[in-house]
Amino acid sequence: MDRVDEIISATRWEASQRDVDWDDLEEQFGTQLPADYKKLCEAFRHGAFSGYLELLPPNAVDSYGLLGRWKSQRRRRESGQLSTLFDPYDVFDAGGSGLILWGNSLTEDQYYWLANTSASPEQWPIVARTDPLEDWHRFDISTTEFIYRVLTDRDFRPFSTAGKVERPFFETYE
Repeated sequence: MDRVDEIISATRWEASQRDVDWDDLEEQFGTQLPADYKKLCEAFRHGAFSGYLELLPPNAVDSYGLLGRWKSQRRRRESGQLSTLFDPYDVFDAGGSGLILWGNSLTEDQYYWLANTSASPEQWPIVARTDPLEDWHRFDISTTEFIYRVLTDRDFRPFSTAGKVERPFFETYE
């Protein structure tokens, strides 16, 4: 059983396969995306885990989706609006390295990949913070390992919901 299956089991989610045009999405990013993230998005709809952690939808074209949020952050960075907001990191540029936002929480937590086109997407660390003005936390684990620990590990601070929610669940917005 892989982590996606464990998340499905922990949340008692009735997974149904969703088609995502990963080729088009990855072409626009200029890089492949982590395989476990893709599998997770295909199993879950747009929604929140335990009423808290939101996975950005890959298909959305607006600023609430994975691609739209990345494009918005790049535009804001280029205009100077985000000059130091991501220090010591920067927003990902195709062919290079930097941050790609893949999720957030209802309390302003932000979850990014520290993407690097010279490394396998499966090796990208997660960098996260509890507030846009707070320090970064780095985790050398996969996207699904991060989500699983948020949902089930009381000691996974400061991001865990395990002590606050009786049992992990997933609620779709669709």
